[in-house]
Amino acid sequence: MKNASKTTILTLISILLLAGVASAEIVDFDFHWAPSPAYDDHEGALSIAVHYEVWMKAGSAPEVLLAAENADTNFVFFAESGIVQRLRVRGVDASGRMSEMSEWSDPLYFEEGRAGDTLPSVAELRSNYPNPFNPETRIVYGIPESIEESSTARLDIYNIAGMRVRTLEVDRTPGWHELTWDGTNDRGQTQATGMYVTKFTVGAMVSTNKMTMVK
Repeated sequence: MKNASKTTILTLISILLLAGVASAEIVDFDFHWAPSPAYDDHEGALSIAVHYEVWMKAGSAPEVLLAAENADTNFVFFAESGIVQRLRVRGVDASGRMSEMSEWSDPLYFEEGRAGDTLPSVAELRSNYPNPFNPETRIVYGIPESIEESSTARLDIYNIAGMRVRTLEVDRTPGWHELTWDGTNDRGQTQATGMYVTKFTVGAMVSTNKMTMVK
């Protein structure tokens, strides 16, 4: 604990509990983490954490304290749609001494209504997540049922200078699809930090989104 010993809570694991709630704007995630270790870096005995603080960061907003005295290593988080959210925790012992903060959890993100989506009526490119990202980001796109066999369907990534750096394989099956870009070009070379543009083309329809890779 701080001022006495050094601890780190290592892992946060999230489990999707309810994907089809009535509101479709809130989804429950069940978070679990490893307890504070029994010994510090110098093999000194530590007090056992009696409760945990749970902190959340949404988008670019400052982090906020969700729970000051969570009794165990489990927390149900009600995530909102349309925004990237992350959690981290720290333990508190009976004397009020605090462990170091855990690492941030993997990002949580989902689009409103995704659980009950119908087929898209037109080709659609949704915002990638996370954004900014490092080292990879997920791209969601929709293929309409009306797509013709002869229609072009492709997804390209361009750098800010307008040079195409990657073409990702598109699933032409009508419905919503998700793929991952790992920040490399078609030759597997990692690209530079900066802004990129996703261009989604289906027939005569073209959609674009901006995304930022950070290191």
